[in-house]
Amino acid sequence: MKRTFVALLLLTFALGADKKPPQGHGENDAVTVEATILSQDQIRQQFGSAFGGNFTALEIHLTPKGGKPYDVRLDDFILRSQSDGDHSGPMEAAQIVDTGALVINQTYAPRTNAQMPQMLAGTKVEMKDDLGNSNSRTADALEALKKAILAEKTITGPETGVLFFPLSAKEKARSLVLSYASPGGKLRIEFK
Repeated sequence: MKRTFVALLLLTFALGADKKPPQGHGENDAVTVEATILSQDQIRQQFGSAFGGNFTALEIHLTPKGGKPYDVRLDDFILRSQSDGDHSGPMEAAQIVDTGALVINQTYAPRTNAQMPQMLAGTKVEMKDDLGNSNSRTADALEALKKAILAEKTITGPETGVLFFPLSAKEKARSLVLSYASPGGKLRIEFK
């Protein structure tokens, strides 16, 4: 009876434990690259929005080897779906939050006579995103993205940042492959 209870207790803890996010690793003589696929909840917590689930976000850790300066260029990254062949490079911050619409609200003055045309009393212009958030919230998300996205620069030590690819977040992690064209050769990173 005790053994059954202990076994059930261990099984409960194992099932309740947080699932490890899909990760991939690649390296050559020039660099080590570690990539982790962020969940929609992680994206929402970090940026205040999951951006409609329209992106796959990767947290990238780059570690140059040999103590030499290393140029990070975003155009060197390509995320590919093996299930349908869709592929893309990473997006810039403004491209990610630029899914909004300009909303114009006009108010009219009351008519004193039914025969008179309506007179425009005022116009309010506001930028809203797909979720109806106002421009201040969109601006906050834009600032958070600019700080978190992997920066293009020369590095001499480890560097971490996030890359957003316009591939649906519903894509299965096992079908994704990150290609990285490093100075030491092309790396192919699969996720497990």
